[in-house]
Amino acid sequence: MSERHQNALTIAFAVVALSLACTAVRLRSLDHFNATQSYEDIYYVPPPQWLPTLSLGYREALADLLWVRALVYFGEEMVQRGAVKHVYDYADAILTLDPMFRRVYHWVGMSGIYRPQEIGKEEVFQAIEYLERGANLFPDDGELAWDVGATYQYELKPLLDNPEDKKMADEKGLVYMQTAARLGAGPPWLVLANATRLRELGQSEQALRHLEEMYATVQDADTKAEIGRQIQRRREANYLEAFRKTFEEIESRRRADFPYLDPTLYLLVGPRPPIDGNAQLARNFATPELLADSE
Repeated sequence: MSERHQNALTIAFAVVALSLACTAVRLRSLDHFNATQSYEDIYYVPPPQWLPTLSLGYREALADLLWVRALVYFGEEMVQRGAVKHVYDYADAILTLDPMFRRVYHWVGMSGIYRPQEIGKEEVFQAIEYLERGANLFPDDGELAWDVGATYQYELKPLLDNPEDKKMADEKGLVYMQTAARLGAGPPWLVLANATRLRELGQSEQALRHLEEMYATVQDADTKAEIGRQIQRRREANYLEAFRKTFEEIESRRRADFPYLDPTLYLLVGPRPPIDGNAQLARNFATPELLADSE
């Protein structure tokens, strides 16, 4: 064999040996990479500010692709009982490309809270931030209003320790709950629950107005009947409370001005009570239907 052929064989063997060595190193490196990666890492999303450029002008199409990937990712997290750490990354990416993607606001509010791992109030506040953005963009979406209100009252409030913070969550949630009821969203009992919460917050007049406002719009027959009963009871309670306060004031003035007069006699000779009993009685015993007709 000539020297030329020997050199060629030597080079060929060297190339083969180098290729095998590179392959072995590559396989070991790949094994090490896979061993150090979590399944979540394959769902990495580029920073939102890159995406408009990467979309090449097809922003909504890329948003749709990311939406599908986000749903797959969330399902995988449920199976693996993961931390769902990329949920907000996907939401930011999709909403950067298409801020009017309504379903994303619903989704991120749900997936940011209902995750396999335990969450704290910080995660709930973060979910509420997205929900409120959606509610502001879509003020006629009753379901979004219901999502925000329910998250405030049923998810955030139990995680708060300070009574003032709890009251804040209650009041903010109630505003969205009332909006949801007006838009026909939420469960049938929502109107009654709103009225109860308003009364507990010391807003009895607002509770009565909310019931009266919603009476004509509620479709569920049982709920409508209960609203009618509560309107009647609250009117009677308000009427009696007004009389109680009025006569307490009258009695206070009698004791100050004419303590020697009998209370009944004082009613005859003293100042006229500042209350129109006839008008109050008419309002007290009128049905919601009659009130609606008179308006």
